[in-house]
Amino acid sequence: YRFLRYHDNLTNLVNRQEFESRIDRALQDVKRNRDTHVLMFLDLDQFKVVNDTCGHIAGDELLVRTTKVLKSQIRERDTLARLGGDEFVILLEHCNKQEALETAHRIRNAVKASRFLWLGNPFEITISIGLVEINEHVSDHHELLSCADIACYAAKDHGRNGVVWFTPDDAERR
Repeated sequence: YRFLRYHDNLTNLVNRQEFESRIDRALQDVKRNRDTHVLMFLDLDQFKVVNDTCGHIAGDELLVRTTKVLKSQIRERDTLARLGGDEFVILLEHCNKQEALETAHRIRNAVKASRFLWLGNPFEITISIGLVEINEHVSDHHELLSCADIACYAAKDHGRNGVVWFTPDDAERR
C-alpha cells in the first residue's frame, strides 16, 4: 500500500506528490548549501497519435517502454517521475547546466532511436524537453514545474524533438 501511495501504477515511477516533495528538498539544499540541481520536463510528441490510432493499451505500452529508455539514460541518484498522461519529469541532483543539457540530448536521441512498433505499424517517437535550474531565486516546486513546462512547450513550438533551457523571456511570451 505504501508503495502505491507514492508511485504511478503503470510505470512504477514516483508520482507527482512524491516528486514534489523531492523538489522541495532540493530547494532547501540549494538555499543551505548553494548546490546545483536541474528540473527536466519531458513530453512525448506522438503519444496522442499512438493512443488515438491504436488504443489505450498501445499508449500504455509506449509509456512503459519510454520509462525504460528514460531510466537507462539517467544516473541512479536522479529521480524520474510520471506526472500523468505522457508527461515525465526528472530531478537531476548535483548537476550543472552543461551536464543537464548533455543528459537531455542523450535522452532525446535514445527516445528517437527506440522505434515503437504496434501490430505491424511503426511509429517514430520523439520527445520535447524543457529544463530549468533549481536555484535560490525560485520560491517553490509549483514555480519550478511551471517554468520547466513553459520551456518544454517552447521546445514543442520550435518543431518538437527539441531541448530548451528556461529563460524569463519564455515566461513573458506565454
